[in-house]
Amino acid sequence: MNYRRKKILVSWYTNPLYIPPFTLTGSQVTVGPRFWPDQRLLMYSGWTPVGSYDLREALQRAALPTEYDAIVVWADARGSNFPMNLGAFDCPKVLCVGDTHHMKTPLDAMLSYAIRARYDFILSSHNRQHLHWFTEAGFANVAWIPGLKVRHVPRPIGGSRKGTVAFIGGTGDFHPRRKRLLAELERQGAPLSTAVALRDPSADVYASSAVSFNASLNGDLNLRVFEILSAGGCLLTDRLSRESGLDLLLKEGRVFLAYDTPEECVDQARMLLKNPEAALDLSRHGHQTFVQTMLPEQRTSELLNWVFEGRLDSLFRVDQQSPREGGGANLNDRVRVYQELQELHRLEEAPQVLFTADVPAAYLADVLDLSRLRLFIGCVDDRPFVGPSQETQQRYTVADRNRIESTIWDCVVATEATALPPPIRSRQVLRSRPRPIAQRSD
Repeated sequence: MNYRRKKILVSWYTNPLYIPPFTLTGSQVTVGPRFWPDQRLLMYSGWTPVGSYDLREALQRAALPTEYDAIVVWADARGSNFPMNLGAFDCPKVLCVGDTHHMKTPLDAMLSYAIRARYDFILSSHNRQHLHWFTEAGFANVAWIPGLKVRHVPRPIGGSRKGTVAFIGGTGDFHPRRKRLLAELERQGAPLSTAVALRDPSADVYASSAVSFNASLNGDLNLRVFEILSAGGCLLTDRLSRESGLDLLLKEGRVFLAYDTPEECVDQARMLLKNPEAALDLSRHGHQTFVQTMLPEQRTSELLNWVFEGRLDSLFRVDQQSPREGGGANLNDRVRVYQELQELHRLEEAPQVLFTADVPAAYLADVLDLSRLRLFIGCVDDRPFVGPSQETQQRYTVADRNRIESTIWDCVVATEATALPPPIRSRQVLRSRPRPIAQRSD
């Protein structure tokens, strides 16, 4: 069905010069916060306040319409765009959840906001692995729509390419692993080219370089994956968890190459530089896959079909997936523990984490998407020990008492009742600590 006549309000979250808002219909009205006095409106129809605000009042102050067929809000855990009073609008309300993979308490922030604002639909584009938290919090319509905000900027594929490993993007404090990987490529003599650029010049770089390097911030299926494929670049990216959905979209070895460790990253880059035809073949197949299955028009159609007709491919429906093992444990406490371990995952390359044997199964299952954690489980007292379930045992190593007491753990996760003997050494200890939780109620 053609939805181009639908009147949709898009509430955006960042400077559109940095990441432009998507276009869903020809009758779209787009608003967003003004962060700097000289910030230009660009594709915005008006400004909204920074932070939490009454959306209807903000539209009225901007002399904009208040009647829509749907409202689509992109918000992230910084809280820069948290529109409220959505009940004043008689239409579906859609929350696009951003940046739950870093910052101090990102999932707490987004879950609490989604519950308070009472959204009808929840989607994530970059963090499929986090959507189970929303289904467990009581949301009925939850989906993963990857690459939703990518802008297609194709470039010719073929001809001569520079023998360089190109990277376009940030390397600030949010990206310790990315900085380590780039430093290792440089140390090993890879011909590295780095820059910060907007979308169109970035596409030129991807299409003219032998290798286009990517490293997620923290296990997220980031926008750069899609931008490189769109431009016809040769994608070399970090291998993400099964839960991220990367392997559901793209075939490793056919449309991109991946790495787990800094050493494998260097090896893959060298191989591609030595085999330009192989790199070009990956570029062609990657671009073809993007054009066939990931164009912005297709993603827009999938979103609107879901919202207005309830139709969405099962690949993208999270609300129909099986419940998480042991999901009856306290949800907010699980979120708290997960966020701490997610931050450890962001900061360290391969941190060692010990779960004591009495920690509920849900806590063990929650962290399986943090693929670089080296996960162990073991008994720290004399009680009988039953190993992890079949679902988790492939990722957990059973640690005996000698291993437990001889290792300096990056983190130990234990219940409040667990007494940790003095020989156990850890840089961080996380304990179950129940606290009040906001629950969705209809």
